[in-house]
Amino acid sequence: MMVRRMAASVLCFEVLVILFFALVAMKLSDLGTGTVWAICGPGMVLAALLCGMLRKQWAYSLGWVLQAALVVAGFVITDMFFIGGGFALLWYWGLRAGRQIDAEKAAAYAAYEAAQAQAAGAKS
Repeated sequence: MMVRRMAASVLCFEVLVILFFALVAMKLSDLGTGTVWAICGPGMVLAALLCGMLRKQWAYSLGWVLQAALVVAGFVITDMFFIGGGFALLWYWGLRAGRQIDAEKAAAYAAYEAAQAQAAGAKS
């Protein structure tokens, strides 16, 4: 549950990163406006749709592909090597920390249920 929330948060911000990348790329690169939007438009849509598809395991793999694409965008605008790399680290951290939080939450619920069962058994 927390993995999904953290991953979706990163993806929502990436929609904005891709938008701003497109605006900068139109001004600073040799690519035409149509080319930039033909690449960035589907990227923005993919990032937005992935937010809702994170119930499926394959969506996380597709999220990694999106992270790689953001890093590769550094060949168009050099700063994207850093920005894309930073978001790839955020993606990794979100998945790792989210799984850890989910595991700790499950262990806490299991301990609580065991304590409740033990207390109910002691009363009878």
